[in-house]
Amino acid sequence: MQKIIYKILLSHQIELLSVSVLLLRCILGIILFIVGAGKVFGWFSGFGMETTIKFYVQMGISVPLAYTSCYTEFIGGLLLAVGFLTRPSALAVAINMVVATILTLPSGFLGSSGGASYPFTFAIIAISILLSGPLKYSLDNLLFLHKKLVT
Repeated sequence: MQKIIYKILLSHQIELLSVSVLLLRCILGIILFIVGAGKVFGWFSGFGMETTIKFYVQMGISVPLAYTSCYTEFIGGLLLAVGFLTRPSALAVAINMVVATILTLPSGFLGSSGGASYPFTFAIIAISILLSGPLKYSLDNLLFLHKKLVT
């Protein structure tokens, strides 16, 4: 048992890295999917597209960019969760979250209402996924890579 714990804690295994990226992809993807579905369809107690677009326009965001943001969260979240088109999805989500960080920063970085820490954290996770790629546990690996990752 001690050897197993030692191996997990002190070794650099692609298997553990793949699990770590899977967890990041899933948590970011699921949250963004739920938030995006609320904005687009009104699911999960969301406001729906019409109300969301009005809110974005009041913040000074154009209608096309508002639609782009909503669908980036909805579709990008789904794609990240399953690991399909992972790097393009992570790039789109990262850009969306950097813009959201900039827009919410005047409300403060921390705080329960409108703090920039929430989108900033998502931006950093998306950038990490972008840099690492989908790794082993993803549809990208299953469909496109078909190669054994080096340990």
